[in-house]
Amino acid sequence: MTEPVPEAVATESESQPRTTRPALDVLDRDQDRLLYDGNPRREPPIQPLGDGFDNAFLALSWYQAAGVRTLGHVERVIEPPDMMPMSGLLEKLLTVDDDRQSVYVRRRLVEQLDDACDLAYRQFRERAGERVEDAEGETWSDVDPDEESNPLMRPAFRQLDSGQAAALIDLWSGFEDREALGRWVRKLSAPTNGEKPEGLLDDIVGSPPLLEVLLNQREQEAKVTRYRFAVAVVMPSFLTAARTLNGGERTDSSGATHGAWNS
Repeated sequence: MTEPVPEAVATESESQPRTTRPALDVLDRDQDRLLYDGNPRREPPIQPLGDGFDNAFLALSWYQAAGVRTLGHVERVIEPPDMMPMSGLLEKLLTVDDDRQSVYVRRRLVEQLDDACDLAYRQFRERAGERVEDAEGETWSDVDPDEESNPLMRPAFRQLDSGQAAALIDLWSGFEDREALGRWVRKLSAPTNGEKPEGLLDDIVGSPPLLEVLLNQREQEAKVTRYRFAVAVVMPSFLTAARTLNGGERTDSSGATHGAWNS
């Protein structure tokens, strides 16, 4: 007589639900894009550090995006003065003269930034919401890190990232008049999370040469000075904002956000 085959008994580990943190998956993917893959859908697009940047503005945009996606810790490897023209580093980041030394420098930066990315990951770990999976790996709603539009899966960080990017685009172009400049400075409160330099507008209007280049939308030399201003004055506040923003509200696991964030 054939013995009945006993039904499989689930082990304790198989029967218990497994928890993961989808926001950490999104952060990890965002950091991969910074270093290796890029993100052409983001505006301005993120070119990967390993490949270099087509121009100085895209290098600056990458630095800003890296600030958000490393919670400001990119500064541990690349400080704002390193992004200045004639710093010795910026020219190695650009693809204009893509020699072997430039490729090597970028590769070493990618390797060094791994620790900064890990530090951001560990710091964000406690804020990352959990989801529950059963033994088959099924959840009530899955997350595709490639489709999630919010950095760190947090609308607050999306607002920070898009606000900072827009501020740099406006600065790069220059301003039509003093009112437009004043409005731009006023609007810096949000993308700096309230950390913009005190008395910034007074300092600008009190410096006729600086005021002139900020209002000069035509000459290339004025654009170079605006780039220096962005690196020296604006970027430190952006990095501080990335470190201090809590961003407690999060998207649900489908990536959907409250309607107010989509306006």
